[in-house]
Amino acid sequence: MSARTPDELQSLFAAAFNRGDLDAMMTLYEPAAVLASQSGMTQIGADKIRDSLHTIVAMKGTMAIETTYALQADGIALLRGSWSLNSITPVGKAVTMKGQSIEVARRQADGTWRFVIDHPFGAM
Repeated sequence: MSARTPDELQSLFAAAFNRGDLDAMMTLYEPAAVLASQSGMTQIGADKIRDSLHTIVAMKGTMAIETTYALQADGIALLRGSWSLNSITPVGKAVTMKGQSIEVARRQADGTWRFVIDHPFGAM
């Protein structure tokens, strides 16, 4: 699963999440990418990002992302999106999370795009 344009990154992420496919989600990140949390902590590198995303995927929810914009300049893109995540806790309580993300993506040597910086709560 590869993004041919930066606009595809967010929708591919949501589709992989909805399938529970952590491996597919990870293909959307550069190996040394940075993932920020709501608390401001950052996860740097594929192993740390995988650990962080594993926790969210374990919620087995449904995610939707609407790309607000994807601005490009010389192989770099700035994305912003509105997302929502609906899930049910183990005790049966419905949970809804929402946010506005900001991401930086880079065109790879093969022409595909990957996240370099992902801040799911960066535009709030």
